[in-house]
Amino acid sequence: MTFRSFITLLVGSACLALTCPAHAFDVAPLKPGDHVDTDAARKLIERYDGRPQQRWMMPRPDEIPPGARGDAIRYGMEILRDTSSHIGPNAPDPAHRYSGNNLNCVNCHEAGASGMPGTKAFALPFVNVVNDYPKLDVKSMRIISLEDRIAQMCGHGAVPFARDSKEMKSIVAYMTWLGSKATPGMSMRGIGLEAVPMPARAADAHIGGQLFDAKCAACHSSSGTGIRKPDFANGGGYVFPPLAGDDTYDDGGHMYMVPLLTRFIHANMPFGSSAAAPVLSVDEAYDIAAYVNSALPRRHSMTRTASYPDPLFRPEGFAVPELFGGDTAAYRAARFGPYKTPNP
Repeated sequence: MTFRSFITLLVGSACLALTCPAHAFDVAPLKPGDHVDTDAARKLIERYDGRPQQRWMMPRPDEIPPGARGDAIRYGMEILRDTSSHIGPNAPDPAHRYSGNNLNCVNCHEAGASGMPGTKAFALPFVNVVNDYPKLDVKSMRIISLEDRIAQMCGHGAVPFARDSKEMKSIVAYMTWLGSKATPGMSMRGIGLEAVPMPARAADAHIGGQLFDAKCAACHSSSGTGIRKPDFANGGGYVFPPLAGDDTYDDGGHMYMVPLLTRFIHANMPFGSSAAAPVLSVDEAYDIAAYVNSALPRRHSMTRTASYPDPLFRPEGFAVPELFGGDTAAYRAARFGPYKTPNP
């Protein structure tokens, strides 16, 4: 399994739900919740990666339909744009505090030129996600639905994110509409993260810290804790999101892997960058990613050692020390790589 396959399967589209089974990756006879063995996983990955690719296509904001469906689409869009005020831990309505952090989904799933969340190419877009689920999650070796992914990415708050909630259904409506111009059964150019080769060396967190201070701290703060809005305590969230502390990914999350974070930084940071016009080189993004993931504090995942139960599908960049059996060299290669050549 290639790292690109891992990205596509795991995070190429996240945080959405599915109502129409015709718009999904065909995993029959498997269904969400089913556990998958190694052989079945290989076959699913081959099928998923082997789908034909269609060009980038999506509807325009002025094509949102009238009536109740349009209202739901617009509300789903607003939730993804201003997640903290609608479902965050400080949301005004305690009954809707589904999320475990004060981030907005659009912080990672960036808006494109249309202004709609999840519509920027190679910024974990939502544009074709309706065609990607149900699918295999190699982190758990089971089939998951888009509802499952919502619970994983937008849940963990004081209140369980119910499948029949207005908020869940509205996100479904937005994503179903956003994928309405796509052809079912096909992948799409621009989804997930841009595939770039990693440098054949250990990432340098010291240089990464210098680059962070020069190119990232103005928005994310020198401590990496972001810049809060004045009404943060009432669900306002952040002007610029944190990369450290309790309101960001933990040490078992997808972005905790240096290659994955490198790809995101290279194509999307600083703000205004794109895969077509990056500001940072891959080497610079690689070193910044190492600094962010090794020097900035974050929550500890109590369940990370149970992730990727089949070692065959465990990403090389998943740097959990307990999984390396005391092999410090292999752990370092995962923590600051993965790199293949010996480091002097």
